[in-house]
Amino acid sequence: MSTEHSTEPLTSKPLTTMEERTIALAGIFQNCKQVQTLASSGKVDGFYLDVAVKAILNTSPDDTLQVFQGIAGIRDGLTLVQQQLGNGDTKRNTELTRYSISVLFLANKLLKDQAMLKQLSDGIDKAQGQVEHFGIDHSNIYASLGGLYSDTISQLNPRIMVAGEPEYLNNPDNANKVRTFLLGSIRAAVLWQQLGGSRWQLLLKRKQIVDIAKTLAQR
Repeated sequence: MSTEHSTEPLTSKPLTTMEERTIALAGIFQNCKQVQTLASSGKVDGFYLDVAVKAILNTSPDDTLQVFQGIAGIRDGLTLVQQQLGNGDTKRNTELTRYSISVLFLANKLLKDQAMLKQLSDGIDKAQGQVEHFGIDHSNIYASLGGLYSDTISQLNPRIMVAGEPEYLNNPDNANKVRTFLLGSIRAAVLWQQLGGSRWQLLLKRKQIVDIAKTLAQR
């Protein structure tokens, strides 16, 4: 399933480090939310899948916002940051929290595994070549990225256990898309940590992160 989303030019205003961290965190939440939606309903928004694939393949961005194709590509994630970390009346999504914490933990382990980082880099190079041949929204691309996730991140412990309906999770195409979103969330989590993000940032800078997410989402 695909819905319409507005597009906009990437911002030319330099981002602060905290803005970049907030965008990376939004990327984690946004991808994990799509995992949750696809696993429970069998439906996927092609817009977010496109953003996830491009984020994985964009290994040399000018800034973190460019990874997600501008504000339009990460706005849902910024809203999720506000909902998950804010003190409002909105009930937190505990399953989304579980996925996100797991992703952050696995990204930390990944950054200490040089062999796996090389394997991921080689796999992404291969996928970039496939995009030139098939196009970015071809099932072969999702199969390639899904397989890459299975061969790398899925080998780290503890593995992310995706909850959902068996009829959707057992569908090979859906399974590849779920793994693609998970790989996209790892991409965002690696960015978060490379930018100095940590669990202490989430605890001590929570209000600042929420305020930044709100401001960015309104652009």
